[in-house]
Amino acid sequence: MKTTLILLINLVFTTILMGQTTVSIADIQTLDNTSWTGNLMYINYLDGQPVNLRTTMQIEIKANQIIMRTQFTDEPGANSKSSIKLKKGGSYFGSEKITERTKLKDGTLKIVTTFKGKDDNKSASMFKIYLIGENDFSITKTVIFENSQEQLVRNRYTYLKV
Repeated sequence: MKTTLILLINLVFTTILMGQTTVSIADIQTLDNTSWTGNLMYINYLDGQPVNLRTTMQIEIKANQIIMRTQFTDEPGANSKSSIKLKKGGSYFGSEKITERTKLKDGTLKIVTTFKGKDDNKSASMFKIYLIGENDFSITKTVIFENSQEQLVRNRYTYLKV
């Protein structure tokens, strides 16, 4: 009986772990030591209109961390450096839970993450769609406000490899 119970518990945990979507550094290694040029489109909170900014970005990978340095051509005061660590066995990008990892027909890797937070001072579920291609890269953030079904695009970074 004890052996059967242990086997059953192992089976349950294995099923749970196998069901998780994960990403490894090897999946995104093509981004290491790359430079990109592109655009940030975001929806202005004041008037709801899209704003476009020219950007450049450099990406470096160190251990389980992706480091992104972003420069805004027309607004250098907004330049930033951010890093995302793969956590919990590759099932999280920082605090964002990875919900999808798909290789598209053209070879592009699609990673979708989700997290809760506030957008425009309202509680919301947020999603990021990362598309990593050989020569193009994008990050799209979408938002669904609490008590709503409508999903709206909040911002989108689109890049081409330099």
